[in-house]
Amino acid sequence: MKAIHFIPEIFRFSKLSLSSRITLYFAVFGLLIFYLTSIAWIFVSQKNLADSITRIVRTEISEMNVDESGDVWWNLINKEHHELRALSRTLANLTSSAHTILDTSIYGRAANNQPWQRLHLDEDDTVRVAPIDQAKVKDLSSHYEKRLVGSDSNLFLSSHKIALFVNITSPSDRGEYLYKVTIDKQGISCLLKNGVLNFIFISLGALIVFRIVAHFFAGRLVRPVTQLSEAATRVAEGDFSFQVPPVGDSEIGELRENFNKMIIGLRDIHRMRQLEVDVERAREFQQNFLPREIPNLANWDIATCFDPAKKVSGDFYDVFELPGKRLGLVIADVADKGIGPGLYMALIRSLIRVYSEQFFTAKATDVLQIGPRSGQKYRELQSKEQRVVQMTNEYFVRHHGQEGMFATLFFGVLEVESGDLVYINGGHEPLYIIGRNGIKQELAPTGPAVGVMADINYKAGKLQLAPGDTLFGFTDGVTEAMNSRDELFSRSRVQEILGQPINSSRELLDKIRQQVFSFEGNTSRSDDLTMLAIQRLI
Repeated sequence: MKAIHFIPEIFRFSKLSLSSRITLYFAVFGLLIFYLTSIAWIFVSQKNLADSITRIVRTEISEMNVDESGDVWWNLINKEHHELRALSRTLANLTSSAHTILDTSIYGRAANNQPWQRLHLDEDDTVRVAPIDQAKVKDLSSHYEKRLVGSDSNLFLSSHKIALFVNITSPSDRGEYLYKVTIDKQGISCLLKNGVLNFIFISLGALIVFRIVAHFFAGRLVRPVTQLSEAATRVAEGDFSFQVPPVGDSEIGELRENFNKMIIGLRDIHRMRQLEVDVERAREFQQNFLPREIPNLANWDIATCFDPAKKVSGDFYDVFELPGKRLGLVIADVADKGIGPGLYMALIRSLIRVYSEQFFTAKATDVLQIGPRSGQKYRELQSKEQRVVQMTNEYFVRHHGQEGMFATLFFGVLEVESGDLVYINGGHEPLYIIGRNGIKQELAPTGPAVGVMADINYKAGKLQLAPGDTLFGFTDGVTEAMNSRDELFSRSRVQEILGQPINSSRELLDKIRQQVFSFEGNTSRSDDLTMLAIQRLI
């Protein structure tokens, strides 16, 4: 911070920054130490002054040429006494920046019951005597070796003066005698104790000086904290790219290192949350590609189940109507799980629908060259089924083959009125035809998975669903469901369930789903669970 910027901080005492608070505390503490040491110095200097005056007074008086018969001070009245003047001059030399010797005199009384009188020198060094208001000296006594009194002692002292009384009574004296030295307090003691205006000036001056000094000491300590505060503000605003610069090996340096680690952690959390948002959007996108409503056909009971292992799945099913009272059936499993397979799922589902609409709407001769038109309806339908899957495979390999993605796929077209089904199984789990007495037939693969290679000639199969028969398809998420002992649910368990009597397609799917979940227990499911069942009613 430049000096010109620091000046307003000196006089601001509200909403202080950390640096300002530290400098203010430093200033207040320094000011407190200043006053405490000043007061201590005053008391020490006053004591030293009193001791020095007492020693000088007693030494000088003991060396004076006076009568030793006692009470000699009264005999000196109206007489010149140069030795007392010399003593006054000696004491005056003790004047310092803190104290000035103003006056000396002798307070005495002939006996304890006699009034106190003041003996002093005039300009001619003649000893004079003056009466004293006894009410103001009633506390005087020769019992003290020395006594320092202030302006509250009623001894004619102003607010800037103190008086020292030195007991000079000798053993031969019948009365009491005290040598009084009047002292004017100057310098620091006067400023601290009596000058309100000076006190304010000293306080402000010291506060400014201490704050300026403290600013330079506090700056190095506070600057890293300020950087951390700025970093916290930027992180709170969503900027996770900021890093606090190194500040040394102190505790604040460790705090800086931990703060940077926290930023990295928050950055990862932010990315994960953003990924979760993207995954959720992809899941919604995927859900929109699944059929919202299953066609409601007379004499047919259709049920579906879709339960992804992750929020975005590679499994999907589709049921859609085609011209000529036909019904398209799809169940597929794109390799891997997550967002990528989910997007490929949407692509394959769209290709199947587009090619189905194209081929089953157009005339056979407009789409396929299969030889002379013999009028054989089955041959015409089979060729369209093959063409739909072949075109889907060609597109997938040509545009996405380098990505190594593929999908197992079952695609069938059901004639609603007759129950005839033409299908192609591209590497998918075998589907089952279930009759009244259990499994009647397995629909094994008729070709490889879609996307593995180009120029595949998929074979088609044909069958008829009799009244009461059910077509059941599923993905490997059912058979490969695993429990805590690493055991697979397996196809045998599926076949065991299919051998049991069922009343509806929904009942069949719910039973399998329930048993799969019960088999897994608390084990995290690793694959998607997708099933399709269509039953021809009696």
